[in-house]
Amino acid sequence: MSKKSTRLQSAEPTVPVDHQKILGLAVNTLGRNIVWSLSKRTARHGVLPGVYPIIAWLMQLPDSTQAELSRLVGIEQPTMAITLRRMERDGLIQRKPDPDHGRRSHVTLSAKGRKLSQVMRAAAHEVEKLATDGLSAAEVDQFFRLAGIMIQNLNIERYGRK
Repeated sequence: MSKKSTRLQSAEPTVPVDHQKILGLAVNTLGRNIVWSLSKRTARHGVLPGVYPIIAWLMQLPDSTQAELSRLVGIEQPTMAITLRRMERDGLIQRKPDPDHGRRSHVTLSAKGRKLSQVMRAAAHEVEKLATDGLSAAEVDQFFRLAGIMIQNLNIERYGRK
């Protein structure tokens, strides 16, 4: 085995340096590490990574529609429909028909989903504390501010609006 392949196998994922900085790679690596850390803390409770963003958004917006969740999470409607069906089957969400729109339903966390959201909230707090170790509160706030701007900028391209 060459020195290069040995180095690549043992290297920990990190952010590229200097001229190799790639925003998408850095954000993707950060996101995957956060999901791994969350999964490590929530797997024994039956919470799988695919439902994290949906539960997180339903914690923020107690009543949402499939279309809203699809846009917020950034996945296509058919994928969201499948995920919501599984979540409903597993007792994590409830759907109630929209009285003003026959084909639309409102999605809420069930009692089981709310209980799991508390597990997720605690795990997310632990992971955030670990991820932001060594950063000041101002630096963390700056990260969220900058990420928000970038998300808005890309949403304009994706959805035609902020």
